[in-house]
Amino acid sequence: MRIMPPAVATAVHVATLARKSGLPIPPKVYAVLEAAANPWPAEWLLAPLPGDPIRIVELFAGPGGWSEGIAVVLGVKVDAVGVDVSKDACATARAAGHRRICIDITTLDPEHIALRYVRGLIVSPPCPSFSPAGKHSGQDEANIFTLCRVLAQTSEAGGFLPGNELDDWCGGCDTCDELGYHDGFAPRSGVTWDELRAQLAPLTDPRIGLMAELLFWAFGMQAAGAPLQFIAMEQSSRLPQQILDDIRLELCGGQEEGEWYWSTEGILEASEFGLASRRERVFFLASRRLSYLPTPAENVRPTTMAQALGWKEGERINTRGVRPIDPATGRAKGGNEFSADKPSNCLTGKARTWKRVSDGLRLTPNEAGLLVGFRRSYPGEGSRTSVFQQLADVVPPLMAARVLAQFFDVDGEALAADYLCQLYRLNEFLDSEDYDTVA
Repeated sequence: MRIMPPAVATAVHVATLARKSGLPIPPKVYAVLEAAANPWPAEWLLAPLPGDPIRIVELFAGPGGWSEGIAVVLGVKVDAVGVDVSKDACATARAAGHRRICIDITTLDPEHIALRYVRGLIVSPPCPSFSPAGKHSGQDEANIFTLCRVLAQTSEAGGFLPGNELDDWCGGCDTCDELGYHDGFAPRSGVTWDELRAQLAPLTDPRIGLMAELLFWAFGMQAAGAPLQFIAMEQSSRLPQQILDDIRLELCGGQEEGEWYWSTEGILEASEFGLASRRERVFFLASRRLSYLPTPAENVRPTTMAQALGWKEGERINTRGVRPIDPATGRAKGGNEFSADKPSNCLTGKARTWKRVSDGLRLTPNEAGLLVGFRRSYPGEGSRTSVFQQLADVVPPLMAARVLAQFFDVDGEALAADYLCQLYRLNEFLDSEDYDTVA
């Protein structure tokens, strides 16, 4: 645990007294807090008061899928800060009202003193290394071995290796108490998070190593004293099972590592939950209580692309321009069209080239946002290419809401149904020119 400098401890004491008295924090005191908490909010150095919203850290937060799911779909007020390296994605999230720190996550300290009161950790590492649309470097055995070797060191590095495991290694010797056990755990290995990051250097794609940040931050914040209650992760559905197994083993292999009680994982497909586009992703949860992944409700109506966008039936989408015709089938080679009378294909960055066959009009960023579940007025900062890539990478807000609802004790299924109705069913009542008024 990082030690708070005396001057900062004094500022925290004064600021806490001011908050409890309902007074503003004195400017000079706030300046000390701001410098010490950087890049996190100055207020995060202070213990939450009764009634304060819980604090959540979102890593690889992107343009706001998880944030929007919590704030808009669930309507839950939280004190969340997202971190992402993309300036455009951060600008999009900020324009939508979500807080962002635009920085390379690997340069930050998971044991920062401002993180002592965080209760939720959300992580969505980049997926191209594992995705079918990428180069599959994340499936390479040497890369998996390198990553998993680092994952296996994380609980010990954070000081959360169960003592009984060390007993097994040392043959049950009588000297374990002298080694520095704390609350049943072995002493920290002494390996720092930056040293573990350095061990990932042999990876052929550095994005693979970002998977390890989940455990660096889980154990790092816990070592800093954070009362973490849940961890949620989203990744490509092609994430190797060995990586998922090793993450679970570190967190709750014997229901003792890091004191996590429960973990679960599964692949969820967005269109089965009512969204107008297909998106298959693996979700992983770890929590202090029994948790689960949602299942599609029987009463969820499927939404076609045409219904979501207010188009007439029979429209088709061209995805790849003019392609050579296969004489055997009479269709374009490689497949360059699909019907809008079903959920759309999974959006990738190349969805920026999609055109409606009937009139040649290209899919707009707002239309693409609707397909992945963003409200029609959601902003998009950056070039057209950048916005479409943000939408391709994002966790759909509806899926984020369904996964996280259990941790806020709200009815995620009912709230998601209401959101879907507002998102897509307005087409049944309004003409296209009415949308500006509604927005």
